[in-house]
Amino acid sequence: MKHTITLLFLLFTFQIAVAQNKEFATPRTAETNMVLQGRVLSESGAPISGVNIEGKMGRYATTDALGKFSLPANMGEEIVIRGLNFETVYYRIRSNDDIEIRVQSDEQDQKKRSPIPYQVAMDSAQIFLKKDAQKSADFLIAALSNNPKSLTKTQESAAYEKLGDLYSFNKQYDLAIANYTQAEELNSSLSLVIKKADMLRLNGNYQEAIAAYLAADVSNTSRSKKKQSTGGSNTLEIKRLTGLAAAYAKTNDSDKALQIYKQALQLAQNASLNIQVTSINSKIAALLNEIGQVDKAEAYYNRAIQESKKEGRTANVVAQSQTADFYRSNSQFDKEIALRKNNIEILDDIKSDEAKAPQKIANKEGFLNEVAIAEDEIEERVTGNSYEPSTSNGINRLSKQKEQLNIAEALKSQNKIKEAITYYESSLDEATENNDLEVKKDAAKSLYELNKKAGNTKTALAYNELYINTVDALYLEKENELEESSRKTKELVSKQTRILTLEKDRELTENKIALINTERKLTQEMNQRQRWIIYSLVALSLLLLTLAYFMYRNNKQQKINNHLLALKSLRSQMNPHFIFNALNSVNNYIAQNDERAANKYLADFSKLMRSVLENSELDFIPLEKEIDLLGLYLKLEHERFKDKFDFTLDVDPSLKDTKIQVPPMLLQPIIENAVWHGLRYKKEKGFLNVAFAKAEQGITVTITDNGIGREKSKAIKTEHQKKRDSKGLGNIKNRVALLNELHDCKIDMEVKNAGLIPDVGTEVVVRIRG
Repeated sequence: MKHTITLLFLLFTFQIAVAQNKEFATPRTAETNMVLQGRVLSESGAPISGVNIEGKMGRYATTDALGKFSLPANMGEEIVIRGLNFETVYYRIRSNDDIEIRVQSDEQDQKKRSPIPYQVAMDSAQIFLKKDAQKSADFLIAALSNNPKSLTKTQESAAYEKLGDLYSFNKQYDLAIANYTQAEELNSSLSLVIKKADMLRLNGNYQEAIAAYLAADVSNTSRSKKKQSTGGSNTLEIKRLTGLAAAYAKTNDSDKALQIYKQALQLAQNASLNIQVTSINSKIAALLNEIGQVDKAEAYYNRAIQESKKEGRTANVVAQSQTADFYRSNSQFDKEIALRKNNIEILDDIKSDEAKAPQKIANKEGFLNEVAIAEDEIEERVTGNSYEPSTSNGINRLSKQKEQLNIAEALKSQNKIKEAITYYESSLDEATENNDLEVKKDAAKSLYELNKKAGNTKTALAYNELYINTVDALYLEKENELEESSRKTKELVSKQTRILTLEKDRELTENKIALINTERKLTQEMNQRQRWIIYSLVALSLLLLTLAYFMYRNNKQQKINNHLLALKSLRSQMNPHFIFNALNSVNNYIAQNDERAANKYLADFSKLMRSVLENSELDFIPLEKEIDLLGLYLKLEHERFKDKFDFTLDVDPSLKDTKIQVPPMLLQPIIENAVWHGLRYKKEKGFLNVAFAKAEQGITVTITDNGIGREKSKAIKTEHQKKRDSKGLGNIKNRVALLNELHDCKIDMEVKNAGLIPDVGTEVVVRIRG
């Protein structure tokens, strides 16, 4: 009979295994257990047709004119709602009820977010940080992109720091590092450096993390002493030390890790930071246990339990659960069981109090506080994000069913099967009530094994079936979680790509974001070198242009100075020449013993010389003064050569009040040439006319004589006279050329015969355009 039962049991087990193999060979999601009914509406309530509805295994539907759709699906699956004019929506099926999905167009969404002020965007990003990573990232993009020119470095740094917090919360440590680095470059702070160091540690960059922690030493950072209060500095220093110790522990440097943990513990005790004292005691205990110092580890765990009681019941449960894990690792099952039973009592009390006054209890306990969190969340809290879990007792590590399961495992290890089964069953019931599939799976599997070993075949088979069904449900749940996590990861990477496009110094694509930190640094260094090269070339070009400009300006100024010097030299040459001729005239009167004529001539001559000397340094004088000077000069020359020529000085009446400026003594050498070389050698008495006429853009001066003409004058000149004449006319021409170039005077001079008969008279026309 016994062998028959065993054979039947083996046959049934084989059939279950075959069924399991078939089930795993065929995708679990191929069959559906419900038909999801729903509608897709716009924000205003208008139905949207043609929307794509996608489910698992290629299941697909589209909305009709009323926005309705039907889709075969399973509970817990995620469906995707896609359209061209709105952002893709992901919906997790939680019930059999019909659903209504309202979507917002991209244009409307952009209009709503584009004018958001910086601080509003930052606050909104914080609100959605744990609830909706995509929305949080969108608000941070708005904070960075709305009026970027008005953002200060501090504001921009705060936005990138918040992005780092977002990626840290979603355990995308490499992206968190990148954003913390960007924030640090804009506005570094001690807390930011520690956050980055934490991310380096969690990302496995232990040596880099150690270097960052050491660089952020509070005791050597004067800025922290100025900006942080004593409590704030202590908290930051404790975070730095515990992070540094954890990094050393990861590199198997236990001695340094213990030394730094104890340093952090002393600081926390001095500052009366009980939360930190409890946490650090637990960390030290765990490290001591890991290196085999069990007795010391137990002492630190007991201290953690005592400190946790000061913080509240939830903190006490966590500390006792950690200590119970320690006892189990060292096979001290009685001590483990005692602690876990005590935890169950505390958790029952908390649940009872929550049912009576949940809000009051939550506030009283600080539920959950910094210590009362799971081990994986401790890693998150170290970063300083202060992301607290839900206030329910749903954290598996703290749940009643988990503690019951651990007690059952301990009893099983002591071979107390009946007591173990009792606790397994209690754990199973509690897990079923709280939908804790992990605990339910483990409890069902253990009950199956124990009942099978005890020969309770029917009960064992029932638990085995429950185990298989739970595994299926857990598999589906984990699959959905992985799918949702993968989608969120892709969305966040996409947001990071969009954020990076806002930076002028970063032009990374989505593929570049996946590169390792070394490649990113090399790319940044290369870009920086290229920028420096470009900046250097631009600076060199500007320097060369500036140098060329100054050289051109100096050359131009030098040329002007040379011209001015030449003009001054010409004036200095003409004045002595005139004086010399005038003194010859005086000498002529003296030789003739005409004292009266000599005195009169000297009086007129001194008057002329005074005017000449007054104007000798000027490039231009008024026309009226120049006419007076020429009149006086003609009078003097006529006194000398009364029997040789008469003269007239004609001035256009319209020039009487003119403001035209003319070069001084420019016309005198021309008149002198007419007298000395044209009229003086004429046998009969000659005539000289100097006429000033108004022209369209200035004046025209015509000097006409009826002397012997230029050709005869050249013929009778001595060699010395030829040189003097040539030099005088040359000086006049050079002076005109210099004045035209320096002052843009537009003076020109024309010399020609005065009449139709050659060699009879000379006419010189000088045009001065104002």
